[in-house]
Amino acid sequence: MNLTAMKLEKLTLKEKISYGYGDLASNFVWGMATSYLLFFYTDIFGISAAAVGTLFLITRIWDAVNDPLMGILVDRTRTKHGKARPYLLYLAVPFGIISVLTFITPNFSDTGKLIYAYVTYTLLGMIYTGINLPYGTLMTMMTRDSNEKGQLGSFRSAGRSIGGIIVAAVTLPLASFLGNGNQQIGFPLVMTIYSIIGVALFLLTFKNCKEKIAQPFQKGSAPKIGKSLKAMFKNQPWVIVALNALLWFTRLGVMNAITIYYVNYVVGKPALVPVFLTLLNVANLVGAMIAPFLLKRLGSRNASITLYSIVVVLLVLMYFVEGYSTFLFGTLFFLINVLIGFGEPANLTMLGDSIDYQEWKFKHRVEGLLYSSYSFATKFGVAIGSAFVAYALGWAGYDPTALTDQAISMIKILMIVAPIAITVVEIFVLYFYKLDKTHAQITKEIAERSA
Repeated sequence: MNLTAMKLEKLTLKEKISYGYGDLASNFVWGMATSYLLFFYTDIFGISAAAVGTLFLITRIWDAVNDPLMGILVDRTRTKHGKARPYLLYLAVPFGIISVLTFITPNFSDTGKLIYAYVTYTLLGMIYTGINLPYGTLMTMMTRDSNEKGQLGSFRSAGRSIGGIIVAAVTLPLASFLGNGNQQIGFPLVMTIYSIIGVALFLLTFKNCKEKIAQPFQKGSAPKIGKSLKAMFKNQPWVIVALNALLWFTRLGVMNAITIYYVNYVVGKPALVPVFLTLLNVANLVGAMIAPFLLKRLGSRNASITLYSIVVVLLVLMYFVEGYSTFLFGTLFFLINVLIGFGEPANLTMLGDSIDYQEWKFKHRVEGLLYSSYSFATKFGVAIGSAFVAYALGWAGYDPTALTDQAISMIKILMIVAPIAITVVEIFVLYFYKLDKTHAQITKEIAERSA
């Protein structure tokens, strides 16, 4: 099969579903980290909220180095399995092991607990980068077609959402059951089950997803790192996509982290925590399912701006119904997250298109570097969101054994006002994205060069 034919080849349903398995596997772990880790550290492990906020920020500083290094490594990897796929094969089991260790609560002193949390969470971030970054890069190597990339992004988002749904709905009751009421025992047992399933899913992604778009490699042909970095920051579409991802995942970090506190202490119904977390992830799944239709009709940029504008309106409405009707509040919460859920497939589509733009404009293709820097933006966004919640709760004097009015007010602000502000900035950033109009011509010119 010649290069041009591979560029135009459509992906099978099996390939698309198998690609979604990768984020399903990832989010058995990362869903636990975004939804429960802050709560786990403060209410089960016994670390202060402020200390956890610092932990989240410091560990992400390492990602500033770790992610681009991993991307550069992927760009220079050449094996019989390709550039990205080998990492799915060889890192799946280590990823499962460190995931379990992160949720173990050894009987250490306060200082010892904090050191253990730093070590295990840092290792978790590193191994997550080692497997999830090549997985994300794999999408850009499977097709150039924007519609196909949009569908891959939707299947990926669906996998993430399904993983999140299972984690949200099952974790607390399963941890209580397996631990016989002791969450310090229950949480690592639940994580063991999730890790075994995740390893199997990553291996299926490796088996069924092939790399079809890759530049031939010759010794000395890889672009210099400095040149690639300079070109990356001159790639305006990519810069916009990275900023948008940072904002999207910052909001995700805020909403995932604060929801459990809001339902526990504002709604006053701890039994509804799994319900609300499940609603959030089901809504994201619905958003991912409708994404391909809107992307094809409106394009990534216009569809995103339209839906995010509606999100702002619904968040304002949610502010006014808060405290009056749990059902109405939950309905608005669901609708908001349906519209937000659309954003990840849209952003992944824009990312893939910006990588094509990089190849067209600068005559070299560095999927690993561009995706790794994008990945850093997503992880740093979650870390900023989670750390912001932790710091804000600490500043408000949050203590799970003695809640104050100030702490309750801060929880309400974090639940509604913070997402409004983030979404408004996101709309502003997306206004400057223009690649939807020119991408078809760009891919045509790339194909003509390679013919």
